[in-house]
Amino acid sequence: MNGPLARPGRYLRLASVVALGAFAFLAPAMAAQDDDAPHPAHIHSGTCAELGDVVLPLTDVAPIDGESSGATSALPVKVSETTVDAPLQEIIDGGHAINVHLSADEIGTYIACGDIGGVVHTGENYSDQELIVGLGELNDSGHTGVAWLGADGDQTNVAIMLVEPSETASAGAEAAQEASPEAAEASAESTAVTIQGFAFNPPTIEIPAGGSVTWTNEDNAPHTATGLDRDALQSGTIPFGESYTQTFDTAGTFEYFCEFHPNMEGSIVVE
Repeated sequence: MNGPLARPGRYLRLASVVALGAFAFLAPAMAAQDDDAPHPAHIHSGTCAELGDVVLPLTDVAPIDGESSGATSALPVKVSETTVDAPLQEIIDGGHAINVHLSADEIGTYIACGDIGGVVHTGENYSDQELIVGLGELNDSGHTGVAWLGADGDQTNVAIMLVEPSETASAGAEAAQEASPEAAEASAESTAVTIQGFAFNPPTIEIPAGGSVTWTNEDNAPHTATGLDRDALQSGTIPFGESYTQTFDTAGTFEYFCEFHPNMEGSIVVE
């Protein structure tokens, strides 16, 4: 059953989570095809790697109604709100994924997907249960996002926010890379940190001055790499399947954590 969500205020706060991570996705291969076309979305059985049948249809992911204001270079976001006739825990336990398609005409082209799993936040009663799922890019679409699932008795409220690719932002990023070949070289020699199991792996690394670190999120939940000194390190949101790279030119020890999960801690020793 489609309709307005019971708690739209919590849903709208997710927009900030998506927006923080948007600049990691600036290479749209399908931008010219998207425009304002809605994207069909479904809850499937299986995983994003092996999608099964459609189990629960969702409202199309479409532009937000209203007059636009502010910077014209702002990355566009499309949204979807649906109430489905299935309990949240049943959806989680059944092994499902949220999948978004390019368009009704190109339903076979998948642009973003997220396996339904992760840490379920529980409030004072069952109706306060909720789960946030990251939506990773598929088929070089340039689309990423976040899905919020909230328990509502025998039903579940589902909200999707999809970050649309921006040709303007992409051009700016490419120009910046061309103007800074040193940064591209440092990125190629980056030390890898995997975010998995709600932990930084390895938690402590050593790199030379001028070296870089790349964090890759393998959890179905958004994370950040945020320094105790935020001026030294602030990744913004790193959604599932995506990465963030930073070069460290100054020697020292940089302690950091995840803003969403403060118990996740790591350190970088720059020599």
